[in-house]
Amino acid sequence: MTNPWIRIMRPFNCLLLTMCAIVGIMVSNPEEFQVASQLLAHLPSLIMIFIGGWALSASAMVLNDYFDIEVDKINDPKRPIPSGEITPKQALTFGIILIIIGILMGIGIDLYEFLNGSGLQIGVSIVTSVICAIMAAAYTRYMKRFSIIGNLAVSVGVWMGFLYGDLVLDFQISPLTQCMAAAAFFLNFGREVSKGIMDVEGDRENNVTTVATSLGPKWTAIISSAIIFLAIPASIIPIFIAEASWVYLFSINVIQALVLAVSIWMLIDYRPETIKKIKYMVLVTMLLALIAFSLEAFLGLIVSPVIP
Repeated sequence: MTNPWIRIMRPFNCLLLTMCAIVGIMVSNPEEFQVASQLLAHLPSLIMIFIGGWALSASAMVLNDYFDIEVDKINDPKRPIPSGEITPKQALTFGIILIIIGILMGIGIDLYEFLNGSGLQIGVSIVTSVICAIMAAAYTRYMKRFSIIGNLAVSVGVWMGFLYGDLVLDFQISPLTQCMAAAAFFLNFGREVSKGIMDVEGDRENNVTTVATSLGPKWTAIISSAIIFLAIPASIIPIFIAEASWVYLFSINVIQALVLAVSIWMLIDYRPETIKKIKYMVLVTMLLALIAFSLEAFLGLIVSPVIP
């Protein structure tokens, strides 16, 4: 991938964050997607959700690089801004444009569903897009410099994707969706904390406080591993409280094995180069988890629950 405008958006990360909302909708309202006519009725909204989610996720990535110029000059000088491929002014303008697109999509979703009379909760999309835009700007400008708070903010953003999917059609909380959201939250939270190990030098130089700069790589790896491991019990809970099916059990077992492997690997080897590999492995694990959640949304209604 050579285009700096694509690289600065982190397309794989944007895809995952956007799919959290789409999967949240499918899991919370599986009946809506079993009938073709109902799916087609919501298709324009789903397209706008994808575009808006992508734009808001990308804005966070772009603004992160804009405010991290000095840190990246040390930690990752090949990124588009420190390498000179994109100027800081261009990045800031691009980030603002992406935020505007995200908010416009939120307005468009609510307006379309209101005119279509399909019952989608008016205001949920607009409010969510504005909150996400504020979080993106606040995180990159302020929260990121305070270690665990910044890591937590990013992970709350992942959880918000599922929460939005939960609320947007019927404004009701689904235990299954929220358990899935919790698993994704822990995976991302642990990943964010561990990333500090790769950036210790640049963070210390620029007075950025992270778990890694405060406690060192070993304790950061222990804390990150423990947080990531929490995704396993979170993913088991739906079997007992949400009538998750055998499809969910078999597919989630693969995810749990990967989570366990990541947790152990991080404890054994927490060198920066290894953490970089683990960072991408967690992203792949999250993608597979979203696929497992989607299978439950489509097949859970026709397959028997593990615990009737």
